[in-house]
Amino acid sequence: MDTTEHSEGEIRPGDLLVGAEAIRAYLAELGMPEDTDVYYLKRTGNWPIGNTGGSGGGGKLIASKRKLARRADAITRGPTAVG
Repeated sequence: MDTTEHSEGEIRPGDLLVGAEAIRAYLAELGMPEDTDVYYLKRTGNWPIGNTGGSGGGGKLIASKRKLARRADAITRGPTAVG
């Protein structure tokens, strides 16, 4: 059992996904279609997906499993949960 306390913004070990394929595979595990366009999700700005290259791009996509799961859950709950 992990007894380490983590703050809200802190990345936990094993939580970070690096690369579009890793993010896509995790989203598929959450129930999204396997052909989900991760780059489109990033462009919408509605998903917690970042880029190691900053706002200029050029890097790899990165995302937190915990934040992606939270976002997917909010979407499935409907408009009152999205925020």
